Amino acid sequence: MEIRGAEVVCHILKNEGVEYVFGVPGNSEVPLLDALAETDIRYISAIHESVSMGMADGYARSSGKVGVALVHTTPGTANVIGNMLNAYDAGTPLVVLAGQQDSRLRWSDALLDSDLMPMVSQFTKGRWSVNRAQDIPRTLEYAFKEAACPPTGPVFVAVPRDVQAQAVEFNPSTMGRRQIEAAVRPDRELVIKVAQMLVSAQRPAILAGYQVPDADASGELAELAETIAAPVFTTGLVPKLIFPTDHPLYFGRVPPLGFGLPGLSEPADVLLAIGNGLFKQLFHIEGPLIPPATRLIQVDLDACGLSRECRADLALLGNPKQVLSELVSEARRITGKSERDRIRRRDKDLRKMRADARASEAAAFAKERLDIPMRPSRAVKDIADSLPADAVVVDEAVMLTSYVASIMDFTKPGSYYCSISCLGWGLPAALGVALGTSRRPVLALVGDGSALFGIQALWTANKYQLPVIVAVLNNRAYAAVKWGFAMYPDRRCPEGSDLGFELGIVDFLKLAGAFGIKAERIEDPEKLRPALKRAISRGQPALLDLVVDPRDVGYGLPSLPE
Repeated sequence: MEIRGAEVVCHILKNEGVEYVFGVPGNSEVPLLDALAETDIRYISAIHESVSMGMADGYARSSGKVGVALVHTTPGTANVIGNMLNAYDAGTPLVVLAGQQDSRLRWSDALLDSDLMPMVSQFTKGRWSVNRAQDIPRTLEYAFKEAACPPTGPVFVAVPRDVQAQAVEFNPSTMGRRQIEAAVRPDRELVIKVAQMLVSAQRPAILAGYQVPDADASGELAELAETIAAPVFTTGLVPKLIFPTDHPLYFGRVPPLGFGLPGLSEPADVLLAIGNGLFKQLFHIEGPLIPPATRLIQVDLDACGLSRECRADLALLGNPKQVLSELVSEARRITGKSERDRIRRRDKDLRKMRADARASEAAAFAKERLDIPMRPSRAVKDIADSLPADAVVVDEAVMLTSYVASIMDFTKPGSYYCSISCLGWGLPAALGVALGTSRRPVLALVGDGSALFGIQALWTANKYQLPVIVAVLNNRAYAAVKWGFAMYPDRRCPEGSDLGFELGIVDFLKLAGAFGIKAERIEDPEKLRPALKRAISRGQPALLDLVVDPRDVGYGLPSLPE
């Protein structure tokens, strides 16, 4: 049959199981929008492209499907770059479609037109421009394959307006999905060597990234940790729940500030790192990140990620689930009585260290409970105690995420998502999560700075009545920059200089009201729990403006002057 190129796009989207397309409408994608309206694929609109991109990201993370965003030529593509970076860092499988200007205008410097490929090249796995309608099927099928094939990530496809409108012969029976099995088994000899190193280690430790839950390998990770009595750490960039945070061998996140394993008195002698990008840094650190006494073992499905930031003593290419399962079996096989006794003693010591640390943290937070202004620890603890068991937390509290990591426990896959890279992800991602999961409620826990970057998401929340509760930890500043200036050793500017990191009083109630969202401002900490429970019971989008102590920029950091 002969149909328009835009209709071919819709046939491919349907074949790939797409439920939603997220976007802001523009003239360069009118044929695509027209074709979408004739399908049961739901178009979810926003009033800023960064919101549509964040929604697609949140939806993909929570649903396990490829998210799809539709953007408007150069301005729309430029507006999604920040949240494209977040998706790239998180390995989120996304297909970003761009409606580009009519290709017949390419040589006349058309309004709004540009070469989109350099713009997206650093934050996509692949990028293509379709020049003929007959090339749409194979391009889009390949794009979905690339997005979903480990290492997963966003891809970009530009389809000019005239190509969308072109008539083309198309046979739906020729469609197919290009699925790739990622059950890559590691080399057997290397598995034996790694198991021997871990079993004989005096102070083994494990560092895990998002590839572990992506491979459904959190259970195998726990088995290995328990088999060799190793503390488990997760990357500071935690796009989703990697490991149950209430596990007695979970020792927390490794922040991107140098490299250290918090809670240990001595460096690990053997470190098993699962995934890539685990050693990304915020600031330059002189010398090697890994202590010379630590032998590094690295596991990844992506050969490019092995021995990249740090040289690995042993590197295994393989699926984390396969590798961890085989390591568990081999470690149990070779562990003798003397090793079992040593592992048992180490396990007991580690569990006590973890329990003592948690008790110390709880005692410190209890001392702050009655402080006015409200401490972030009180706000996070009361939120944790008020949420139902099936709630989902979408975290973009940035510096104050340190309190989330220390206070909140997450045990089930799909209960936690996070980004601390480019601001403006949290609010829209929470809307996408709400569409991608049946769990309720969804709570977006954001700083006031990150909330302002994505505040347009409230328009979409109201339009589709998505039951997302936005809790703003409002310290009236970009706390990360405020802390950075306080720690800057060469600072010369006088105290009180207007350096842009103080946000002052923003009336979030009026902002929320302008978008039709119910909101409350909470200064008295005793009113937080009742307000949150009211918001949950309504089952509608809501915003809570939680006024917290501006001097507190993160757990364990010294207080700053107000």
